[in-house]
Amino acid sequence: MPVSTGVTAILRRLGRARDRLLETRGERRLYLVGGTLRDILLERQPEDFDFAVSGSGVEFARAFADRVRGKFVVLSEPDDEARVVSRGRVFDFNGFGVKTIDDDLRRRDFTINAMACEVLPEGVGGLLDPFRGSDDLRAAVIRPVTPDSLRADPLRLLRGLRLGLELGLSVHDSVLEQGRSVSLSRTAAERIGSELLRILECPRSCDALIRLHQLGRLAEILPDFAPVLEDDDLRQHSFRTCVKVDEVVSAPSFFSGFGPEWQAYFDRWEAETEADRGLPYRRAVLKLCGLLHDIAKPQTRFSTAGGDTHFYGHDTLGARTAEKMVRRSLRLSKPQVKMVHTHVQEHMRLHLLATGSELSDRAIRRFFRDLGDEAFGMMITCYADGWATAGRTSHLESTITRMIRQKRDEDARAAVTRFVNGHDLIALGLEPGPAFKVILQELEDLQLEGTIGSREQGLEYLRTNLPGLAKPETATED
Repeated sequence: MPVSTGVTAILRRLGRARDRLLETRGERRLYLVGGTLRDILLERQPEDFDFAVSGSGVEFARAFADRVRGKFVVLSEPDDEARVVSRGRVFDFNGFGVKTIDDDLRRRDFTINAMACEVLPEGVGGLLDPFRGSDDLRAAVIRPVTPDSLRADPLRLLRGLRLGLELGLSVHDSVLEQGRSVSLSRTAAERIGSELLRILECPRSCDALIRLHQLGRLAEILPDFAPVLEDDDLRQHSFRTCVKVDEVVSAPSFFSGFGPEWQAYFDRWEAETEADRGLPYRRAVLKLCGLLHDIAKPQTRFSTAGGDTHFYGHDTLGARTAEKMVRRSLRLSKPQVKMVHTHVQEHMRLHLLATGSELSDRAIRRFFRDLGDEAFGMMITCYADGWATAGRTSHLESTITRMIRQKRDEDARAAVTRFVNGHDLIALGLEPGPAFKVILQELEDLQLEGTIGSREQGLEYLRTNLPGLAKPETATED
């Protein structure tokens, strides 16, 4: 089927929006370009529609927005780019002024994005492909349009790696060579963070991180991570941890056996918007946590006289360091920053539970209580860290299985009605404050464990362990 036939069919599905495009076009030249045309050639349903127009793209978009009663947004005044959102569809426009469409295509990033079809009243014109992008699509390769494509915008290096992962295409060596000679140091942190999250959301994305390191760009993106990258052992361990997280979240694994927990941690968040919860790209952030979990080890390395090496406090210092870095260098959202902080801070916790002399029900309960929504994800981070360290995970698997089973059993029970409440503590002469929560949680744990079986036993426990309290009979009844 000719390209023009497929493009015409896609545009006709726009219905009234296509009619309004032609009305707005008037005597101007209007071309369907970029990723939209690429996706159509790949037989993928385009998610949005990219157009190049003679004259001003911003003016064209504003006039089109008025006709379709859509939302109008200026993307870049210097680049003459604007967006219109109408009925769930996204239309992007850029103007090429008095230049030609070939000039417009030449300034684009990759050959597969440098094709065009003119939009005409009777359909579309033939495929304009001056840089043989259709040949590269058939060869499944991403190639820059010109020898200085990445110099014009260094972020194109990340975009090329991301497109390769999303579309299943290989990245040509010329992209990597150009990437070696550019710098991302002046690229906006928001743009870098957006592309990095989209990269990490893809399966096998840790390979892209390794490539970025080899090109010298990962230390620019994550500057506080540079000391880890300079240490062979720490770098390899960090990448191995990230790779293992990638494997767990991208394919069937040990964690696939915990369907309800998996769904609650991943699927629920994916179904909700950023406005609802503020944490899209949860798989991506989890991989980032795996990469950064030992970020402070170079600063906390300590060797004993006997030759043993320790990293005391690397979790606490690492959490602070990673939090500041992802906020500053990637502009992650507050929930995403909090997630990174939590995982780096607590990444040793499950190891300590799994290797301790005894794992108590109370310790399990405290783990889930303290980690909250991140408990299941923390298990994945610790599991990946354990595998990257020793190549085995059997001790972690047995611990995780027991912990999840206990959590399920306790969740299935009716909500615990505490025998002793805050009013009782006040009646016993205690002042309300932070200690209340600690005392009541202790009593609840004893209640769940069967040590306390009544209100009276709870009050007696307090009198025994907190001398000087009022007599129990002065306490108020519920």
